[in-house]
Amino acid sequence: MVGQEVSEDPAPAKSSSEEHAKKPASVDVHQTFKSGADAALELLKETGGLHQVIDPEIHRRLVRRIDWHIMPLIYFLQYIDKTAISYASVTGITESIGLEGNQFNWVASIFFFGQLAFEFPTIRLIQLFPLAKYTSINVTLWGATLACLAACKNYAGLLACRFFLGVLEAAVVPAWVLFTSQWYTKEEQAFRVGIWFSMCGVAQMFGGFFAYGVAIHVGRDPNAALKGWQIIFLFLGLFTAVMGIAFWFVMPDSPAVAGFLDKEQKGLHLERIRHNEQGIGSQTFKWDQVKEALVDTMTWLYAFWVFAANVPNSIATSFGNILVGGMGYTGEESLLLVTPLGAWEVVALIGLTYGAMKTRQRLYFCIAGHIPAIVGAILMATTERVPALIGYYTSGGIPIGWTTILGLQSSNVAGSTKKITVACIGTIAYTVGNIISPQTFQARDAPRYLPAKISICIIYVLITLDLIVMRWVLERRNKEREQEKAALGESHRPEENHEFLDLTDLQNREFRYEV
Repeated sequence: MVGQEVSEDPAPAKSSSEEHAKKPASVDVHQTFKSGADAALELLKETGGLHQVIDPEIHRRLVRRIDWHIMPLIYFLQYIDKTAISYASVTGITESIGLEGNQFNWVASIFFFGQLAFEFPTIRLIQLFPLAKYTSINVTLWGATLACLAACKNYAGLLACRFFLGVLEAAVVPAWVLFTSQWYTKEEQAFRVGIWFSMCGVAQMFGGFFAYGVAIHVGRDPNAALKGWQIIFLFLGLFTAVMGIAFWFVMPDSPAVAGFLDKEQKGLHLERIRHNEQGIGSQTFKWDQVKEALVDTMTWLYAFWVFAANVPNSIATSFGNILVGGMGYTGEESLLLVTPLGAWEVVALIGLTYGAMKTRQRLYFCIAGHIPAIVGAILMATTERVPALIGYYTSGGIPIGWTTILGLQSSNVAGSTKKITVACIGTIAYTVGNIISPQTFQARDAPRYLPAKISICIIYVLITLDLIVMRWVLERRNKEREQEKAALGESHRPEENHEFLDLTDLQNREFRYEV
């Protein structure tokens, strides 16, 4: 059991921060924060896990066990629920409800108003209640709400259901950032987030084929009891609700209460994630960490990327089928033709995040994923039919940026309250971008939507530059901390178990950032 150290990749150098946190780690500084220490510190007392070394084979078995229990389908469900409105747009919802002008745009946008309205309460609720249970309740209720869309008879009903759907999905991204940091080392996080997010591509393929089947077998039947769009909402909504209920029983709230790990395995897991310098979470809400999140440069670099990248998001969600139809294809054909976008997303996400994991160069691989997306955006704006369709597909490389940002928030933001705050600011940026997104596709610009396509080209260049700035800031912080450590020489003595005191990345001068 005890043997030579351990992990699938070498442990990273310990970590770093911003200029205003000048004081190096010391016993006095850390004592200040012990009252709100991470839950891992208490678990360490129970398991006796103090700087154990882990046999490599035992470590591999432990990681496999965690993977099998902690890789559920939440992102698949979240994504396919949002794109359901796109499938409904070509299976009769506009005609059935009598939508006119830009009303469909507002049906698409109001979902994100719901997310925005509930993001601040989510900051506290997600920390106050057991994480997996809170997420499970949200998933179950959003499935029920999605199913209720099938009963809508008018524009107002659609707006109400879509708004509450957004409210219930507000917790998902912040929850996922916390799950990732609880269960995986910094080296593992990029690839695991890539796998989770690749489910968006799987959802794109499944949803397209499913909607096509509904359109062919139900949409062409004038005597069908339900319209095609109603079947889509009912099936996906009920499926999501069932998965939400299952999530309650399958997903543990944290490693401290994971039923699939015994006490010894919990202790070994804490040793695995010790060098993350983050622990597994604290339920103590700390206003100083909220303030730090608001003044941290990186918070706003993350937020800008998320906001800007989601302004064009309608090309893959609400307006995907309409956009492909505008290239010269029928509505039914568009249901099938959007599916290769999902396949490209799966390949790009898994391939690039695997490369990022092996080289520990996340931002370089992210930038590489942006290049074909920029070329694709130019093709969409300047060509027709097949070349434009190829451009539509290669634009699917942009989600690598979203996985990178989520992964960096998980790896590079320490302090339980700060991590939730940064994740929620990111989600607010995401919702604002998505509120704007459908409005860039104005009815008067149909069927080519050229102004929207030109804006996409510009935005993709800007978010690529943002990634370059991020890398420069993070490397500078790491360099400063290494210089501090070198200046202290042999007098450098980090406090025992400082990793589990719920310090932020700026407070903890042992912290090093992933780039």
